[in-house]
Amino acid sequence: MNHRDVENLTFELLETWSTFNHYAKEAQTFKNPEDVHQARIRLRKLITFAKLLDQTEEPIYLIWKRLMHAFGQVRDLDVQLSQQSVKSPIEQLFAEHLALQLQGKRATLIETMHLLISNELDRSVRRFLAGPLTKQLKRIHEKELLQTAEKRFDKKKLNYEKVQHKEGSKRIQMMHELRLATKFYRYTVEYLRPYTDVQKTTVDRLKRIQTQLGDVNDTYNRLERWRLFSPPVAQEPDQAKEVARLERKLAKMLDQLSFA
Repeated sequence: MNHRDVENLTFELLETWSTFNHYAKEAQTFKNPEDVHQARIRLRKLITFAKLLDQTEEPIYLIWKRLMHAFGQVRDLDVQLSQQSVKSPIEQLFAEHLALQLQGKRATLIETMHLLISNELDRSVRRFLAGPLTKQLKRIHEKELLQTAEKRFDKKKLNYEKVQHKEGSKRIQMMHELRLATKFYRYTVEYLRPYTDVQKTTVDRLKRIQTQLGDVNDTYNRLERWRLFSPPVAQEPDQAKEVARLERKLAKMLDQLSFA
């Protein structure tokens, strides 16, 4: 990339880190679940570029991954709880079960943030983004970065299509890998599009696919949580009905995935 483009991109990544810190601070109050979501998105974007530039052995990258895991566990439960109806006794019990789990994951997130986020981390991240990451960007053409992300997406899409209409854990595993590759490609395109001739339609397509895969993932997570839920014996038949309903819904969603 040329010098000016690298400077602009580095600035964008530094802003991404600053925005993460804003949402991470707000997230500690847990007044708005969107704060956790937005903080997680910024981390995913930073992780994307560290991976793109083979900086995954850096201590900063490992810290981002730990934070990502803690934010992700809270976000997943936020989504599940917000989507859970309470129209029956067993649904009420399940919602209470989720709320108790969320309380624990929020405590873990707070502990993780207090342990990892500091003024020293902020200085280290800024040095990393303006140092090793910037040097790597100067040595590589933006089209190479786009091709790397696109090839990764195409490979995971092909792997999923091979097992799309089959049953079993392999299907879910390939869906998860495709979902991550879609995010990886989308964020790469969004950041590099100003310096290339990539059309906005590419971003729109990836957003659409990501939304589909996100909905599937939420349904899968809900199914797994219902499977692990232990209601009173008298309500086990109701649990079995909900598990069966979610299994049918998940299978249908997987069959209907479209990547056009």
